[in-house]
Amino acid sequence: MRRPALVLLLAAFLAGCGSSGEGDDEDQEAAPIAAQAVVQQFRTVQGMPPLRSAAGADPSWEQLGLGLDISPAVQDRYGTFTIYVVDPEDSEAVQSLLADKDTAEPLQADADGIHWDYDELAKSYVAQKRYGENVVLAWWNERREQGTDERWERLDSILQGLANG
Repeated sequence: MRRPALVLLLAAFLAGCGSSGEGDDEDQEAAPIAAQAVVQQFRTVQGMPPLRSAAGADPSWEQLGLGLDISPAVQDRYGTFTIYVVDPEDSEAVQSLLADKDTAEPLQADADGIHWDYDELAKSYVAQKRYGENVVLAWWNERREQGTDERWERLDSILQGLANG
């Protein structure tokens, strides 16, 4: 009788040993991504203008984008987007980015990890997705219903490469 109890106790101990309960792989992927790494990743994309940091940035994150004077071809290829590189020390900043802008309630991610928020000023949906622990892409789909297209897919692919690499 003592042996099965000992085996169960040992198995329970080993299962919890060295783990935070959230998976070691997640802990290894949790390293913050630097804004410069995002800028470098986008430099590898042929025809992509350099990302710029927005003036008057919030202290909780660095806001990156293409600026205001982009060519129609680049606008057609990528659409309107902003990338937020959040200060890893500010645990609430990512949650604030992935919250409803009117109610501050957390937005639920869909099956693709996209959080949808309707932008009243733009009269369109904003797709927001988190990459790694501290990078959030916000992309305006220019429609009154949720949905992505090839412009989103291009940006998502670039940032997936950064988060996985």
